[in-house]
Amino acid sequence: MDISLRYRRTVIGPLWITLTLAATIASVGTVYAALFKQDIAAFLPPFAVGLIVWTLIATTLQEGANVFVASGHLIKAVPAPLIVHVLQMIARNVLIFVHHLLIVVMLHVAMPWPLGWTMLLALPGLALLLVVLLGGSVALGMLCARFRDIGSAVVSGLQFIFFLTPVIWTEDSVRGTALAWLTWVNPFTTLLDLVRKPLLSQPTDAEQWILGVVYAIATAAIGLRCYAKYRCRVAYWL
Repeated sequence: MDISLRYRRTVIGPLWITLTLAATIASVGTVYAALFKQDIAAFLPPFAVGLIVWTLIATTLQEGANVFVASGHLIKAVPAPLIVHVLQMIARNVLIFVHHLLIVVMLHVAMPWPLGWTMLLALPGLALLLVVLLGGSVALGMLCARFRDIGSAVVSGLQFIFFLTPVIWTEDSVRGTALAWLTWVNPFTTLLDLVRKPLLSQPTDAEQWILGVVYAIATAAIGLRCYAKYRCRVAYWL
C-alpha cells in the first residue's frame, strides 16, 4: 500500500525506479568498461548486480536514518511499537529490490552466465544483509532523531563508501596492490559479495560467510541495545 500510494496515477508505478537504474547500468557500465578496457560481457553483469545490491544498502540506511523523523506524526499519535516503522521501510525497499532483479534476468538473457544450485546461497546472503540493515537502521534512526545532522552525515558517508566498495571496480583489479586492503577492511564488500557472487554463480569463501554472520550479530546487538534503551525517548526527541 505504501508503494502504491507513492506511485498512484502512474502507469508502471515503481518500475520507473527500475527503468532509471537500468539506464544507469547501461550507460555507466558501457563507459567504464571502455575506460577500464574490459570486455563488456564480463564487466556489466557484476557491475549491474553490485549496483542493485548497493542501491538496497544505501537507500535502506539513508531512509533508516530518518525513519523516525519521517514518521514523527504517527509516532506521536498512534501507540505502535517503533520497530513497525523500521520494518515497513525495509519491506518497501526489499520489494523495490525484487523489481530490480528484472534487470538481472534481462542481463542473463543478453549475456548468459552458467546457472547452478549455488545461486540459492543468495537467499541466506540477503538474510544476513537484511539483519545488518535492520540493526543499522534502528541505531541510526534513533541517533538521527536525537541529532538531526546524522542524516546528512549518513548520506555523505555512503557516497564516500560507494567508491571504496567494489561496485564500479573489481576486487581482482586491486589484488596484489597497495589498495588491496580496501577489499577486506570494508564490511560492505563482504555483504555485497554474499548476494552478488551467488547470483552470478561465483563461489563464495567460508571466511566471507563467517564475517557476514559476525557483522549481522554485532549490528543486531547494537540495534537491540539502542532500541531497548532509547525507544521511550524517541517521541520526545521528535
